[in-house]
Amino acid sequence: MQSKHDLRSHGIQQMRSLDPEELAVKSTRVIANLRTVLEFANAKGIFTCLSYNNEVDTWELADELASTPGKKVYVPRALFGEVQLHVVRYPCRMEALKMGLRQPAADATRVPPEDVDRAIDVALILGVLYDRNRGYRLGYGKGFFDRFLAGRRFPVIALALEQQLAENLPVEPHDVPMDVIVTEERVYRFGEE
Repeated sequence: MQSKHDLRSHGIQQMRSLDPEELAVKSTRVIANLRTVLEFANAKGIFTCLSYNNEVDTWELADELASTPGKKVYVPRALFGEVQLHVVRYPCRMEALKMGLRQPAADATRVPPEDVDRAIDVALILGVLYDRNRGYRLGYGKGFFDRFLAGRRFPVIALALEQQLAENLPVEPHDVPMDVIVTEERVYRFGEE
C-alpha cells in the first residue's frame, strides 16, 4: 500500500492538472447533488471549508448561504503555530496566505470552542483524497480537521470529485471518517446499516 505522503502528492498533482472549466462544471454538479442531502438542506448553522488548489469550489455556495435568511455560515481559520482549528462566522474580512489559501483575518471573531457544537448543524469538508469504501479523508497532512471533527455531534459531508476517490486509503487511529461524500456523480453514505 502506498504511503499517505505519496498518495497525497499524487492527489495534489492530479487536482492541479484539472482544467478550470472542467472543475467549474463538476463543482456545479457537486453542489447540485449536495442540495439533495437532507443533513445539508435542513441545516441552519453550516460550517464550510473555503476552496483552494483546485478543490470543489465552495466560495459561491458560502456567499449564497450567508445571504439566506435563517442560515449562518462558519469557516475555518488555521493558525499554523497551533494545533486547533478556529471557527469564524462568515462573511468576514479575509487574508491570503503565501500558499494561495484565503482564510479569516487574524482579528476575526472566533466562536468559542465550547459553543461550536451548538452553532454548527453540518460541516462541509474538502481534502485531497477520500476512501470510497469507508469514507476516510486524506487532507494536506497537518491534522487540523481530524482534531476538529473528533467527537463532534454534527454530520460531516465531504465535497469531492470522483477522481478524488480511492480504494482503501491507509488509516490511522486519529483519522475521522466522513458521514457522507458528495461528488459530481452521486452521494456516498457511510456508517448506516
